[in-house]
Amino acid sequence: MDIVKHSLALAAVLIANQAMSNQPTTLQTTRLSADQQNQQSLITNLDMQNRLINNSDDLVRNLPGVVLRRAESRWGNSGFNIRGVDDDRIAVSIDGVAQGETLQYEAGQAYGYFKGGMNSLEMETIKSVNITKGADSVVSGSGALGGAVRFVTKDADDFLNQSGNDIHGRFSSSHDGSDNSTMATLSGAARLGQFEALGILTQRNAHETKNHGNGADIEGSGREIPDPQELEKNNLLVKLNYDISDQNTLGLVLEDYQLETETEAKSFNGRWYINRRGDDKSKRSRYGLFQKVSLNGGLADRLEWSLDRQNIDFRAKTIQIVTFGGNRTPRTDVRDFDQQLEQFKVDLQKQIAQGAITHELFYGFAYADKQIDNRETRQETRTGQEPTSTVRQALIPSAEVQNYNLFLLDKITLNETTRLALGLRYDSYDYQASASQYYRDVIGGNSLQDKKFSATSGSFSISREFGDTELELKVGHSFRAPTIENLYTRSVRGDNWFTGPNPNLEPETATNYELKFSRQFSNGNLSITPFFTQYEDFIEFQQRIRKDNTGADDTYDIPANIGSSDVKGIEMSAQINQIMLDGLGLSFNLAYSEGEQSNGDPMTSIQPLNANLSANFRNNTNKWGVKTNVNYTAGKEAKDAYSTNSAGERVERDYLSNTAVVVDIVGFYNISEQLSLRGGVFNLTDRQYYTWDGIRFVGRDDLRPGIGVRGDGIKRYSEPGRTFRLRLDYQF
Repeated sequence: MDIVKHSLALAAVLIANQAMSNQPTTLQTTRLSADQQNQQSLITNLDMQNRLINNSDDLVRNLPGVVLRRAESRWGNSGFNIRGVDDDRIAVSIDGVAQGETLQYEAGQAYGYFKGGMNSLEMETIKSVNITKGADSVVSGSGALGGAVRFVTKDADDFLNQSGNDIHGRFSSSHDGSDNSTMATLSGAARLGQFEALGILTQRNAHETKNHGNGADIEGSGREIPDPQELEKNNLLVKLNYDISDQNTLGLVLEDYQLETETEAKSFNGRWYINRRGDDKSKRSRYGLFQKVSLNGGLADRLEWSLDRQNIDFRAKTIQIVTFGGNRTPRTDVRDFDQQLEQFKVDLQKQIAQGAITHELFYGFAYADKQIDNRETRQETRTGQEPTSTVRQALIPSAEVQNYNLFLLDKITLNETTRLALGLRYDSYDYQASASQYYRDVIGGNSLQDKKFSATSGSFSISREFGDTELELKVGHSFRAPTIENLYTRSVRGDNWFTGPNPNLEPETATNYELKFSRQFSNGNLSITPFFTQYEDFIEFQQRIRKDNTGADDTYDIPANIGSSDVKGIEMSAQINQIMLDGLGLSFNLAYSEGEQSNGDPMTSIQPLNANLSANFRNNTNKWGVKTNVNYTAGKEAKDAYSTNSAGERVERDYLSNTAVVVDIVGFYNISEQLSLRGGVFNLTDRQYYTWDGIRFVGRDDLRPGIGVRGDGIKRYSEPGRTFRLRLDYQF
């Protein structure tokens, strides 16, 4: 492809140029980042180890205002929820590579067949996580309406001495009682002359995540405990670096993630289906080249480029017996959702001094080519007939999306007390979709037409220090490009339309305003941030009416830019570095928000008030330490959880989350310089509670299998009771 040819040509020029250069500039080994001073929350690898973090849910467990959006249990999760928006409205990336878009298929969620997600990663490979709240498209691109989550993987330098030949190894193992999982990781890093290498191999085995206590182990929607599952996860990360000179490093990265999940879907067995089983696979592979160069003036002081190829594949295999019409028909459905991304990025940094004023410029461009495919097949044996294998109509067509963007961020220091930041980004998108043996254009009317559009993002901030007090005003404008499902989804039976496509969609947008007050004390700090966000052109289904072939009215739904919402709230954090005893510190975080849609309905995706109080103690030699987290979450109120249907009727949610105070205690003990032990007790008081995102899509049984529950079936959605975790790390 042209992208590969141009990228390798640029790489060759840079390598040749730097190989002949003898400029005494020291290479910065940290990935170039334009957002380092604007981050809301930075979670390091040591934080993750000490907090016994195993997955993305653990990652945000004690971070108010951020939760993981839950999906049907066969698919894990489908993204983060920040400031009231979730799914594809939160940008997620790994080493600057955007993760896959979701495939929601909302009309079929109750049947539990398929839902594609985006968060396929292994925490043992992650060096740091940057979680930004608020509009962030200048840095993070499409999807950063409510914020962004940026993962950075480990490097060999994280294990090795700063210079000289070195070799380092680490073995880690853990057990988590919430899902009876075990983890083993072997890491190795080495430096020999100008070469560096890193390898991390991880395996996890787990079962279904437990609910609180015991319940009825029955089949059907009244089931009170989660469906049995067996999960196996394997991940390999390899990085190879070659130092062409002190200021020029060329690298190669390889990553392979695989998750296999077997589910006995007992909660789906009943009137229509029996003996349902799921055999699902999720894969993500990435390989790429990158170069980090320190330049001597000119257009840039530092330059980084990267060329990556990423493949994300989901396969859902559902085996069951269908009981329609009084007959028992063995059936196997296989659904595939594949996403392939090729991306070339160039990031540059330049510092300019004009008297007392300094400019720190971050700028660059990127080109990405994404190809998406969805396939469905069915095998079944009807009574008295031979087995058949058929190709089913896929949910979305085969499609290609090409995107290029340019961005510029200027961080300006006016004097010792005043700073400005101005950002601008331009994106261009080109969509092309085509029919195939898996996807027929059953609607016609050029519904698979190509689509082009552009989006402009901007940001502005100004901060002023008044002694130990600082005020900062931020304004950000961001966007989300429509997904392939948004543009081309359809559901048709004969001449009866259920959903229709809309290739005329425009990007969703968000404009965020926030004022941050912060104050430094001799022994701590305090910050208070009120914010207000306007979301426009949300893509939501709208009811339409057409005339069918007989001239009768046919009512159907179509995605359209009809949604708008306002969200306001306040976030607060405080920290006391030392109190009462040497080594004892306290921290407090709180997030509260409320949102309203244009029709006056509340935004049901808004999370209830959440606050976290942590007490952390370490002895003066850092030999051991313990941390207690007290997490308070308010219950979801009915006035914040209803919607209005197309007939103007108010629809209440069947279930609301309850108020809960959950206490976790984690600690570490360094047995020696090489060996450390960590342990934790979670939900110490064995509180029975439900999170809002864990049940907000759950309703009472409506004769469909799956999402509906009856009787005490809601109990299977409760959070785990008291559980224990243990982790061992050995360095050699």
